[in-house]
Amino acid sequence: MLAAEALIQLIQQYGVLAVIFGVIIEEIIVPIPSPVVPMAAGFILVQASTLPEALVQIIFLIVIPASIASVISSYFVYGIAYFGGKPMVERYGKYLDMSWEEANELEEKFTSGKEHYYVALFRAVPIVPLSLISGAAGLFRMDWKRYGLWTLIGMVPRTFVLALAGWYLKDGFLTVAGYIDNLSTLVLLGSGALVGAFLFYRKYGDIYRKFIFSDRI
Repeated sequence: MLAAEALIQLIQQYGVLAVIFGVIIEEIIVPIPSPVVPMAAGFILVQASTLPEALVQIIFLIVIPASIASVISSYFVYGIAYFGGKPMVERYGKYLDMSWEEANELEEKFTSGKEHYYVALFRAVPIVPLSLISGAAGLFRMDWKRYGLWTLIGMVPRTFVLALAGWYLKDGFLTVAGYIDNLSTLVLLGSGALVGAFLFYRKYGDIYRKFIFSDRI
């Protein structure tokens, strides 16, 4: 975790500014495990001997600035998906037997108008990749103001829990951050596999069913 070690040194030198910088970098480029930023901040910046003192410092030194920075920087991935998603689906969707209108119908079917709740929920879960949520919200053109509000609502508990864990675990936080990042990678790969399987079944499902039923005749 060379990037993580470099981030720790930056936080030690520049404090909250380094936390904001780390959150922005993680949202846009993802070169470091996502739990490292708030956990490292909790370990380094929170100088408290009791839980009540730690909670106050976590909220003002980490949760507020990091959550706001995360929301703002998440618009980078959101914007790319928002403006590039529809043209890409319209251009390449024919190879997957899917139009932009059908993609929107599927999104409405699965979210039932509650996409903002899903954004907040998945943002709050540490093992869910942040860029995956931003990209999905942008792809299906969620209202940017609603997206920002519910992204903030989800980031507050996520950042709080990770920062508190960093303070509590002390220098052992890197091990836990590594486990969380591995789970996050599995979630990302699993999501990609599910989407791929769905698209494959959508395109070739009829052929497969005909083949299966023809063998039974």
